[in-house]
Amino acid sequence: MSVPRTFRPQPPRRNPRHKTSTTSGESTATPEEMLVLFEGMKILFLSALYPPNTKGGGEVSTHLIARGLVNRGHRVKVITSGEKREERVVDGVPVLRLPLPMMAKPLLERRHARKIARALKREIGEITGEGGSWIIHAHDFRSALVLSELGYKHAVATVRDYAQICGTTNAILRNGGRCTCSWRDVVRTNRVKEASWLRRPFRIWQYKYNIGYRRRAFRGFTHQIFISAAQQKEIECQQDLAGVKTVVIYNPVSEDYLAYPPVTGVQGTVIYVGRVETYKGVGMLLEAWRQVAKDNPQAHLKIVGEGAQKEEYEKLVENLGLQYRVTFTGRVPWDRMRPIYDEASVVVAPHVWVEPFGRIVVEGMARGKIVVAA
Repeated sequence: MSVPRTFRPQPPRRNPRHKTSTTSGESTATPEEMLVLFEGMKILFLSALYPPNTKGGGEVSTHLIARGLVNRGHRVKVITSGEKREERVVDGVPVLRLPLPMMAKPLLERRHARKIARALKREIGEITGEGGSWIIHAHDFRSALVLSELGYKHAVATVRDYAQICGTTNAILRNGGRCTCSWRDVVRTNRVKEASWLRRPFRIWQYKYNIGYRRRAFRGFTHQIFISAAQQKEIECQQDLAGVKTVVIYNPVSEDYLAYPPVTGVQGTVIYVGRVETYKGVGMLLEAWRQVAKDNPQAHLKIVGEGAQKEEYEKLVENLGLQYRVTFTGRVPWDRMRPIYDEASVVVAPHVWVEPFGRIVVEGMARGKIVVAA
């Protein structure tokens, strides 16, 4: 398989004068400047999940960035959670998996983050020599909270959602409005609605109590990376980023999507890829699909992924009489998704939240598909 020129390994190189924004405006730094700060960087990634263990697109982006840095000649290592302690190499990237509950959703997030930080401090020290010239880079909000407790000088956080301004991480109400994390708004979020009556009071308290800690923790990062300008703008509406060096680095696409010529796909096949949840717009898509299926006898919808509302939507499909026009495939490993895209003629991204950066959109476009996005 030929590798596109832009993905060929490149030797480390010294960066020209590096400039970043210290105001709430956009950074003047390019992604290349952020990735190549100086010759032979040493970077430790912290990520609650890492391929082949994935939940969403964030873990895929983290891996592609790590692999790209390694190909450029930089030294990169990843620490992530796992069932047991294990060291292995994933596509050239050294990965240390530790039996730590980095994906847990505790009632007391600071206590949990400190516990994880204590467990990681020795591991990180052995890798970095107690900090040294290593950059420690957190790639999800849970890892960022842990990193904030460690107090390293060269710490960077990539922001992939809205966790630093909203307890629900998606900052959206049941009716599609914006959540400001006030008591009134928290009660009206979909995350609270989907919980059982017994669990709801605890979830409300969890979101409202921890948001102050999250905001302080992220405010402590002097370097933050956002995955879109729209996401950064949304966060700046509720959090002052003055004095923080920021840059937007868009999610990368695997070279596998660009190395093969686009294919037409099966006429009438439409796919959605992502979390099967309300804020992703799956419910709205299914309601609209009733009319689409009626007007187009060949139309068939594939929903690829898992999520809290999957069973609810499967029942909705039955109630709408669409069980032969809609297929739920469940989770498909990220590195096996290209053939799924190739089967489709249309890719749909019906998001109702302010999507930070829809991976489905760029992957669909990379495969030459018609993309319908909200």
